[in-house]
Amino acid sequence: MTRPPRSLRDPRIEERERAERRLAEQRAEEERLLEARRLEEIRQQQEEVARRQAEQQRQLAQRRAEELEKRRAKEREAARQQETRRVEAERAEEARRAAQARQKATSPTPAFRSRANPVPQGQETPVARRAEPSRPGAAPSSEPTSTKARTPRPAPGSKSGGKTRFQPARQAPRKPTPIVPPSNVQTRALMAVVTIMAFLACLTLGAVSMVRATAESWQGGISREVTIQIKPREGRDMNQALLNARDVALQFVGTLDGRVVDEAATERLLEPWLGTGLDFDMLPVPRLVIVTIDENNPPDFTAMAAALQKAVPGASLDDHRAWVSRLSAMADATTTIGVSIMALVFSAMVLTVVFATRGALAGSRDIVEVLHFVGAEASFVARQFQRHFLNVALKGAFLGGALACLFFVLARFWQRRYLATPGADQTTALFGTISIGWGAYFGILLTIVAIAGLTALTTRLTVIRTIREIDIVRSDPERSDTG
Repeated sequence: MTRPPRSLRDPRIEERERAERRLAEQRAEEERLLEARRLEEIRQQQEEVARRQAEQQRQLAQRRAEELEKRRAKEREAARQQETRRVEAERAEEARRAAQARQKATSPTPAFRSRANPVPQGQETPVARRAEPSRPGAAPSSEPTSTKARTPRPAPGSKSGGKTRFQPARQAPRKPTPIVPPSNVQTRALMAVVTIMAFLACLTLGAVSMVRATAESWQGGISREVTIQIKPREGRDMNQALLNARDVALQFVGTLDGRVVDEAATERLLEPWLGTGLDFDMLPVPRLVIVTIDENNPPDFTAMAAALQKAVPGASLDDHRAWVSRLSAMADATTTIGVSIMALVFSAMVLTVVFATRGALAGSRDIVEVLHFVGAEASFVARQFQRHFLNVALKGAFLGGALACLFFVLARFWQRRYLATPGADQTTALFGTISIGWGAYFGILLTIVAIAGLTALTTRLTVIRTIREIDIVRSDPERSDTG
C-alpha cells in the first residue's frame, strides 16, 4: 500500500508522528546525557583511585624513609656507644697498667735468702737482680752488687720447714671520686639560700607561737573576770555603792571573788593620761569592782546586770565578750599569715633546690650518662645527689634555726635589760614578753628536719625525672634536635 499524499493525510496522525519523533529524540538525548554522565563518573572514580594509590605510595615511601632514618640513627647511636665503651675500656686498661707500674715502682721486691741455701757474701741473688730497678743514664757497675738477704723466721708449728713465702705489699684502696663536687660555688650559694629560708621559717614559727601565747594569756585573763562600773551621782555614797554592787554580784552562782578598786589603784590607772594628785570629789571619775568568775560554770550575766541596775542605779556590767572575740580573731589571723609565709618560704626553697639540682646535673651530665649507660640505675645516681644535697640542707637549716633561736634569746635579753625604757614598754604592750617555750623550740627542730627532708625528696625526684628525659632523648634522637 502506498502512503497517501500529505494533502490527503489526517493532521492528527501527522501531529502524533511528530510527537513520537520528538519523544524519540528526547529519549536519545537523555540516553546520550546519561552515557556522558556515567563516563564522567567512571573517569572521576578512576582519577580518585589513582590519587589514592599515589598518596598511599607517597606515604609508604615516607614511612620507609623514616624507618631507614631511624635505623641509621640507631646504628649511629650503637656505633657511638660501642666507641664509648672501647674508649672507656682503653682508659681503664691504661689506668690499670699505670697503677701496676706505680705499684711496682713504689713497693720494691725484698730479696731474701733461705736458711737452707745461704748466698755467699759478694754474690748477687736473682731476686735482688730482678728487684733492682734500672735507671736510665746510670753507668753500669763493674763490680757485682752484694745484696744482704734477709731470712724471716718461720712461725712455730708451721709446715714450711724453714721455707718462707714472699707476699707483696698491699696498697690502701683509693677513695672513689664523688659524682657531685663536694664544695663549689653552687653548693655554697644553695647553703646560704637554705640558711636564709630556714631562718625566716623558724622566725615566723616563733613569732606566731609567741603572739598566740600572748593572745591566749590576755584572753584567759579577761575571760576570768567581769567589771562593774559605777558612775558618781549627787548624794551617793560611792564606797557604800561599791560594796553593795560587790555583794549583789557575789550572790550569783558562778562568782568566786569580788574586789573593789580603791582610789589609789584608780589614780594609778589614770596617771598616764591625767597625771598625779587627782581629787575624786571634784572630778567625777567612775569607780570599778572586779569580780572573778568560774570559767567552767559562769553566772547569768543578764540577770546579774538587771540585779545590779536595780540595787545600784547607774551601775553597768562589762563581761569582756567583745575583747575576747577580738583577741581570738587576731590570733587566728596571725596564725593564717604565719602559715602563708611558711608556705611561700617552702615553695621558694623547693624551686631553688630544683634549679640547683639541675645545675649540678648539667655540670656532671657526661658522668651521669656514662654511669647510666654502663648499667647504673637511676636510683643509684639519685642517691648520690640526694646524699649531697641532704648534707647541704641539714647544715643550712641547722644554721638558720640556730640563728632564729639566737635572735629570740637576744631579744629577750634586750627586753630585760631595757625594761623601763619607752621602747621596751611599747614592745611589751604590743607583743608581750619576748620569749618562746619548749614547744616553739621543738617546732623549730621539726622545721629543720622538714626542710632537710623536703630538700632530699625534691632532689631525688628531680634527678630521676632528668634521667628519664635522658633515656627518652637517647631512644629518639630527633627529640633532642627539636627540643
